Amino acid sequence: MRDENTIAALIELIVVRARIPSRTRRDDLRRELWTHFEDASDFPNDDDAIADVVRRFGAEALIAESLRDVYRWDYALWYFAKIAAAIVASIAAALLIEVIVNLRVELQAEVWRLAPGFSRAAGMSVAVVLGLVTMWEAARRPFSRSRAAVAVGAYAAICLVIRVLFLSGIGALVTATILVGIGSLCSNLEVRPRRVVTLVGAFAVALYLNHAWLNVAFGPSRALIAGAILGAVWSSTVAILHHVDRAFARIFEPTQG
Repeated sequence: MRDENTIAALIELIVVRARIPSRTRRDDLRRELWTHFEDASDFPNDDDAIADVVRRFGAEALIAESLRDVYRWDYALWYFAKIAAAIVASIAAALLIEVIVNLRVELQAEVWRLAPGFSRAAGMSVAVVLGLVTMWEAARRPFSRSRAAVAVGAYAAICLVIRVLFLSGIGALVTATILVGIGSLCSNLEVRPRRVVTLVGAFAVALYLNHAWLNVAFGPSRALIAGAILGAVWSSTVAILHHVDRAFARIFEPTQG
């Protein structure tokens, strides 16, 4: 029983590290590995024989790496879908926050409308979401240079497209990039209430200084409100990214019979 548990643990480790998205393929791999160990050992109850089989089988890390190469395109497709789902859900949540904040009701005319600054505020929120998702993927542990390069490259491509299509839109992305950097620093604070207050305050100061630099009227109260809105967008995006990551990880969890 002890030897079977050892082999079972080795098989499960290989299955997990292989990162196979299909549950059926994971079960097939598990059966193939069990068959391999059974066929390779002429004396299944002999501790030395089983240990020798495990030793001859090779390092599980190398085996899992070989299997990851086989299924790398399946994994890449699922990973791309995960990022796309996170971006869509985060942008939808950010726009919903902006709509709720900027919705105006004219009681006499019974008309619902959005505040004049909605489009600019919504653009800034979307830019913050894109920047945060980029940072989230680039800094993910364990750190991967290739993943970070792809994330930063995709963000740079988005900036280039917006620069070509919308000349004024690049300013929002530059400001959003600065805000994301500020937000990442504030997120390192361990105490949650202090982290939230610092995040909102830092966003408000950055927005106030940015508008002052551009000679645009933007008082402290408006800066604080805008900072609170972006803080809500930031928090909702982080929550969505956490949930999407957990759902993605569950796809690759081995099933137990």
